[in-house]
Amino acid sequence: MMNIVAVVRLVPDLVEQLVVNPEEDNLDWDQTALTLNESDDHALEEALLVKEKHHGQLTVVAFDYGEIDQVLYMAAAKGADRIIKIAWPHPEPPNSLEMVGALGRLVPTLQADLVVMGCQSQTEFFGMAAAQLAARLGWPYVGVVRGVQNQAGGGWWKVFKEYPGAVLAEMEVQLPAVIGILTASQPPRYVPVSRIRAASQTARFETIDGMAKPEESAVNIRRVYLTPATSHAEMLKGTEEEVARRLVDLLVERGVLK
Repeated sequence: MMNIVAVVRLVPDLVEQLVVNPEEDNLDWDQTALTLNESDDHALEEALLVKEKHHGQLTVVAFDYGEIDQVLYMAAAKGADRIIKIAWPHPEPPNSLEMVGALGRLVPTLQADLVVMGCQSQTEFFGMAAAQLAARLGWPYVGVVRGVQNQAGGGWWKVFKEYPGAVLAEMEVQLPAVIGILTASQPPRYVPVSRIRAASQTARFETIDGMAKPEESAVNIRRVYLTPATSHAEMLKGTEEEVARRLVDLLVERGVLK
């Protein structure tokens, strides 16, 4: 049976207001709203597609901080077979080195054939975590991928890697491998709230030890700045005719129309 591992992470919700801590060297994580990393959501969907097509077993792994349980209940409702939380008693998310250290110890014990995770997130520079994990495991890695397909013979799989300009390349990779997903082969599936609630009553999480003390990141952040708001959009009010007339006037003022 094929063993698939999907890694999911919580990241700052950029729709909400970000708050810098008093030291101005990081976000105030106690006041920062977190949400599921978008490319991890797609990685989970791709893992589910592979599981369903090839009758595999899917293990979802996450670090235990924030409201990660809600994400894991959603993963269980979608069809995850096993869920593992890595203990993380810190308000801030782990950096890529901490992630790789813990995952590098865990993945071999799962006898994984394929590890998928988002190729980027708001909390790491240049999408390093997936590539670093592959290097730690000594496995092949392909990133910025938009889907994977099985190739007949020898454990080779086809992956579709995106380059700038929406150029798509077909590559072959031999398992075991780590794949950094940009988007899944299809949009992440919707799960009704009722199914998530049902999963919260039946799903069982396994918890393993993480790092007791955060490691120093390879990059030290000296100061965090929030982009100041220097202007605001003008909201046009009135009837349709009045709004249309004002819009035309604005375009004329800015030289767009003559």
